[in-house]
Amino acid sequence: MPAPPRRTAASLALALSLGLLTATSAHAQSADAQTAATAQSLYDQASADMDAGQFARACPKLEEVTRLIPDGLGAKLTLAECYEKAGRLASAWAQYTLVETLAARAGQAERAQQAATTAAALKPRLATLTVEVPEEVRSVTGLAITRDGVTLGEAQWGVTLPIDAGAHTLVATAPGRKPWKEAVQVSGEGAKVAVTVKPLQVEVAAPAPVQAPPPPADTVSERPWQRPVALAAMGVGVIGVGVGAGLGGMAIARNNESNDGHCDVENYCSQEGVDLRNQAIAFGTGATIAMIAGGALLAGGAVLWFTAPTAPSSAKEKVAGKGSTPTRVAVTPGGVLVQGRW
Repeated sequence: MPAPPRRTAASLALALSLGLLTATSAHAQSADAQTAATAQSLYDQASADMDAGQFARACPKLEEVTRLIPDGLGAKLTLAECYEKAGRLASAWAQYTLVETLAARAGQAERAQQAATTAAALKPRLATLTVEVPEEVRSVTGLAITRDGVTLGEAQWGVTLPIDAGAHTLVATAPGRKPWKEAVQVSGEGAKVAVTVKPLQVEVAAPAPVQAPPPPADTVSERPWQRPVALAAMGVGVIGVGVGAGLGGMAIARNNESNDGHCDVENYCSQEGVDLRNQAIAFGTGATIAMIAGGALLAGGAVLWFTAPTAPSSAKEKVAGKGSTPTRVAVTPGGVLVQGRW
């Protein structure tokens, strides 16, 4: 077949104005001026790209023109020519076939004949792809197959279909199955490629993490030492307070004794009075320290006692049962005695 004449920007614009903007009076009236202006601008740019041999840039613009003005046969015919020159023969053949049908319906016999002749010449040159889907795969619930992101309906499975040359990607998915994916390279004109979808492997769920069993309901308190230590601290605190009180009493007694004839109202003291006053100060300092330390131990012991976990009743029974040693706290002259088992 002789190659179609080279289109210039002027001839493309003329084809657009005759075939796209005046396809029918009804549709020309329905297309608003802004849409028509946008389509015309894109068409002019695509024409310039085609004249420069930039078909990869021109075809997307023409696709947008046909979307904006669906009845523009001139734009559709130009898009088919762009596909053909870009090497996308299957897309070009499909577009020429569409133009043939639409032009015949519109009474444009010459344009319909041009499209039919070009489509017939392209058909033997088309590459094809057959996607075979075995019965084992077909039976999988929810199976979906896509080619380059476009769904292949079940009616297309196992059917030889025209396809553009180049790289393509097939993907099969199904719920609960690992996806199958394969890259396909269609080498050129007349290539015949067949691909068989492989069985989809069952997706194995990750095992649930093993959690440690909860402790028995009758487990003894996790801190059995806390209450005995609390009692010991409070016992030492009581001793400290008692010592502080005793030292305080001695300090008062020494001060009173110094005032009994050893120091006058002006605080002039004999040597013995000075010694008594110094002893009173020392006892007072000791009393203060002992009272503070004892009070702190009493407070700390109380906190430990009231924050100690309470063991369940069954655990208490075990602890206090036969053979167990109860906890005892006693204040002795030498300190505090804590006895028990924990």
